[in-house]
Amino acid sequence: MRGDNQDNWIGTGLSDGGLLVAVADGIGGAPGGGQASRMAVEVLREVIHHGEQAEMLAEIVQQANLTIHQEASHRAELGGMGTTLTAAVLWRSRLVLAHVGDSRAYCITPQGAFRLTDDHSVAGEMERVGSISADEALRHPQRHVLTRAVGPFATVRVDSKAMAWSSSDRLLLCTDGLYNALSEEQLFRMCERFTGQAAVDALIAQALKQGGHDNVTVVMVDSGMELV
Repeated sequence: MRGDNQDNWIGTGLSDGGLLVAVADGIGGAPGGGQASRMAVEVLREVIHHGEQAEMLAEIVQQANLTIHQEASHRAELGGMGTTLTAAVLWRSRLVLAHVGDSRAYCITPQGAFRLTDDHSVAGEMERVGSISADEALRHPQRHVLTRAVGPFATVRVDSKAMAWSSSDRLLLCTDGLYNALSEEQLFRMCERFTGQAAVDALIAQALKQGGHDNVTVVMVDSGMELV
């Protein structure tokens, strides 16, 4: 339904056997949203491939934030540009995750789809303090109003975590175009039914079929460390 696509993503192998994956969704309606999301993933790719430790992923997201902010400060037409950014480095037994905004990361296991990130939105903050339910957050009129984004300010608070990982699980990163159209139960059932590229294609197709009004981006690391 959108006239342009402000989503960007990255998936690339690292020299130590890990995989770097990320999704970014430019702030809708703001100047340069698509450019901000593109710059965010480019900074991730460049910095990590130039030897920065993947465990420093949150600091690299901070670098992306400053790069975008400085670019906007030099070009008046891009003032305030920003993006969400959800990034992960995954090895066979370990995950490092960094996150700003309302794109999401999920761990897909045989038991269900488990969200690894919190939405940095007005509705997401209300859900966390218990004033509304998760279902109500998905319908709340301020669900798209972000409380954090990469780029609008010189610094940003980045959520980060490192955790053990099972090679039998799948990592799924997506923009809000997916989860606003599909319930987490639907997401899990489709991942249960399909694997690999077929799962990604099916998720996107179903989101659009159910009336998705936003761009839909999905990146998955399947069991066996296969990037799709």
